[in-house]
Amino acid sequence: MSDTSDPPLMAACVARYGSPLYVYDAQAVRDAFCRFRAAFPYQPTECHYAIVCNKNAYLVRLLQALDAGIHANTPGDAYAALAIGVPADRIVYSGTNLTRPDFDYLIANGIRLNLDSLDQLRDLARQGGAREAGLRLLIDDEDRPNRIGVTPAELEAAVGIARNGSLRLTGLHMYSGTNTLRASRFLAGLDRLIAASARLPDLEYVDLGGGFGVAYRHGQPPLDLQRIGAEVTLRMEALSAERGRRVRLLLEPGRTVVAAAGTLLVTVVSVKERGGRRYVGVDSTVGNIVVESVYHPFHRIEAVAPRGGDLDIPTDVCGNTTHSRDFLARSSRLPTLHPGDLLALRDVGAYGYAMSSHFLNRPRPAEVVVDGGETYLTTRRETFDDLLATRVSD
Repeated sequence: MSDTSDPPLMAACVARYGSPLYVYDAQAVRDAFCRFRAAFPYQPTECHYAIVCNKNAYLVRLLQALDAGIHANTPGDAYAALAIGVPADRIVYSGTNLTRPDFDYLIANGIRLNLDSLDQLRDLARQGGAREAGLRLLIDDEDRPNRIGVTPAELEAAVGIARNGSLRLTGLHMYSGTNTLRASRFLAGLDRLIAASARLPDLEYVDLGGGFGVAYRHGQPPLDLQRIGAEVTLRMEALSAERGRRVRLLLEPGRTVVAAAGTLLVTVVSVKERGGRRYVGVDSTVGNIVVESVYHPFHRIEAVAPRGGDLDIPTDVCGNTTHSRDFLARSSRLPTLHPGDLLALRDVGAYGYAMSSHFLNRPRPAEVVVDGGETYLTTRRETFDDLLATRVSD
């Protein structure tokens, strides 16, 4: 049984650390990462965890111990990883629209770069010095609206810019989107990436990127990682044979590693029934989680210690503000509930706390990691003072 499925342990966490509360199952993260890595038998392969979805220091160090590097989508991602103790040579930046201070920071810290445009490649060349860089490639047709990457037709110009700027273009990166559940999307993108890589004489790596999806809804078909890993291995073996050297494979798993490990515990405050519907009010708010309008619309919700089976009445779990869309769950089926009961919002380990905010002026919850039955407070609960902490005094 998962630590976060243990009702007495979850109740003890809330009693000690308060509610609402983010709780992460460390072993679930280990297991998910090992399953992901095992799906890709090709060597050499590097896995760089996408820290943008959860920068919890305990979890990052746990993944580092499993030989995971870090994928940074922003300089702030790189800063968080370095502050946790991840070596710079284990961090790869794959992002977009860097300013001069961004370049200065990343270069000064020795972060490897995958750049998004010819303009950004020129900006790097102006920094001076012999460097290596990769490029993010547009893997869709050029007439499709997609802002990410350079086109295959721009690679010849990119090679010229690099040559004139004492740069070596050593890799290509692809962006498949986010929470992608179609294996064909990754494989078709990789085919385009490999075809385009013929234009880079100094190719050393191919970066499959991230976007490996999670099936949040019951019965939703999961991403077939085994198929992806097997097909990617065949393609990489052929590419390496063609080049006469082993081309490195880079992967950037994020939510697929941590999503299912995260639970947001909330406490029931009130229960109303009217018009054939039940409204369960809790002590949290959409400001504490990723909201439907921003990222994804659904999380499983369960009673931590249910009183019998689910009732045949649609139940909305409502946040503690009067914002008209402050719902943590809609039309759920839940058992009899009373004030003081605990509910568990599941699969919030990715983009849950990371996208929580001060929207609606509720302080953010604490974060706790459960590892081997022991609990570790990793982020303190915010107070009202934190809502104004960055304000400049009058």
